[in-house]
Amino acid sequence: MDWLLDQLLPAYDFRTCFTRRIAAEPAQVWAALYTVTYHELPVTRVLMAARSGGRARPTGPLLQTMPLTALGRREDREAVIGRVAKFWLPRPESAPSSTRSPEGFAEFAEPGWAKAAMSFQLRPLHGGHTLLAVETRVHATDATARRAFAAYWLLIRAGGAGFIRLEMLRAIARRAERRRQAHDLRQRALRRSGAR
Repeated sequence: MDWLLDQLLPAYDFRTCFTRRIAAEPAQVWAALYTVTYHELPVTRVLMAARSGGRARPTGPLLQTMPLTALGRREDREAVIGRVAKFWLPRPESAPSSTRSPEGFAEFAEPGWAKAAMSFQLRPLHGGHTLLAVETRVHATDATARRAFAAYWLLIRAGGAGFIRLEMLRAIARRAERRRQAHDLRQRALRRSGAR
C-alpha cells in the first residue's frame, strides 16, 4: 500500500511496528482512533508522567493531546503524527516551527536532531474486520544525533514504549468493537421491528 509515512520519513534508523486485528469496520476503528482518551490508557499515563518528572498529566483524546504534530491523514486509512526534536535531553528540545508542516518535516535535515513519526495504518480484512498497525520510525539527521538517540531508544524501549503502543491498540480495539456491537444490535432491532 501507498502510506503517507513512506512519503514523510522513507529512510529511518529506528523502527517499531505493532498490529492488532479488530472485529470492526475501518470506519469504526477510525472513529475509535480519534476518540480514545488517556483515561483508557492507565499505563501510558503513568509512563508519561514518569518521563516528564510529574509535569505531564495527559487528559482528553489521545491524538489531539499527544506532544506530536498531525502530519497527514487519509480518512479511514492512515493518520501520521510526528515531531523533530532532541528527544534524548531531560526536557526534549523541539526543532523550529517550520518542521510542524508535512513539507517542513519531510525536508528538514539540519544536523543534531531526530525526526520521529508515528503512523496508524488501517487495512480492511474479510468479515468486516480491520488490521490496525502503529508504526514508529525515527531518523537522526547526523551521526552524533544517531548515537544520542540510540541510547535514548534503548532506554524507552526497555522503559515501556512498546507497552504504550500495545495499550493504545487495545483501547482503540475495545472502543471500535463496542461501537460495532452497538451498531449490530441496532440493525437487528430494526430488522425485527420491520418484520412485524
